[in-house]
Amino acid sequence: MKTHLFALGFACALGFSMTWNPAAAQAVGVPIESDEMLTEDAPLVAQATTLKQTGKLLGIKQVAAALKSPKPAPLVLPAPATRRLEPRVLAALGRKALVRVGWFYLEKGTKQWHVNLADGYAITTDGAVATCHHCVAPEEQEMKEGFLIASDASGNVLPVTAVLAQDKEMDVAILRVPGGDFTPLPLNDQTAPGDTVYVFSDPMSAVGYFTSGLLNRFFWLNGKPSTNAVSLEGARNLRIHVSADWAPGSSGAALIDVCGNAIGHVSVIDPLVSDDLPKPQEKPVKPGKKSPKMPPQPIDHSVLIILHEAVSARGVRMLAQSMQAPTPSPAEAQ
Repeated sequence: MKTHLFALGFACALGFSMTWNPAAAQAVGVPIESDEMLTEDAPLVAQATTLKQTGKLLGIKQVAAALKSPKPAPLVLPAPATRRLEPRVLAALGRKALVRVGWFYLEKGTKQWHVNLADGYAITTDGAVATCHHCVAPEEQEMKEGFLIASDASGNVLPVTAVLAQDKEMDVAILRVPGGDFTPLPLNDQTAPGDTVYVFSDPMSAVGYFTSGLLNRFFWLNGKPSTNAVSLEGARNLRIHVSADWAPGSSGAALIDVCGNAIGHVSVIDPLVSDDLPKPQEKPVKPGKKSPKMPPQPIDHSVLIILHEAVSARGVRMLAQSMQAPTPSPAEAQ
């Protein structure tokens, strides 16, 4: 602060003209995100209301039925990229691939409609979007009436027209969101601890938050070891820990590598608690639901570290590939 004040005083003393230009605070073309919580975003509510009135949205019962009986469709997944990109390019790519997914809902006990959005990411050019199963499942939400919606990073609300595939245990749902101007992220499962990871997501009310960290480790979910991580059954329980930050609202956001591929997506926040100190609530938090801004809370010194758990891109890719039409045998082809 002293350095800045000195520089300003020195310039004025020399008679320099100091003109404030807000646009000079960031590079050309860089968006400035709103700090308003998505749940209270009036334009999103207005757009969702219009889609609801025109019958373009899937309601609670329709989504529940679609999760039980998905409508698979062959997907053309882009090949993983191999050229390293600058972090600012990766941030822009993450924003372009981001598909916010969630519910336009009527709050219980009120007559007020809200939006409750988590994150997802485009995986094909024709609107296939991957996100967390828990962000889509109606039973995970608290609402009297609701409709599944999607939105791009610019705030355009879009209907979700189908569930293509889902795996509750893996915490993955692949949806169809047509009409969006999204840039798909290739799925890359050739990663290792120590690789750099970036996340573009919406933790709490920090919309469009870009963070980085390292891939910490691979592990099996809930003590379900497998000897075969190259099958869908094995990959279903494969998880990643990373040191990039996220919070409630980030669920489903892509983990992006240095070449702009998705290596997985955000799933769970799990506090690692000391055995020698009083323990807080230990149940892992699924960071899909928005929460109001909270006043500062006392620090719980029994929490030693926050583990950030993600679904591996290998499972997402295998689930997507499971929708491909089977190759006919030579006898069937004749």
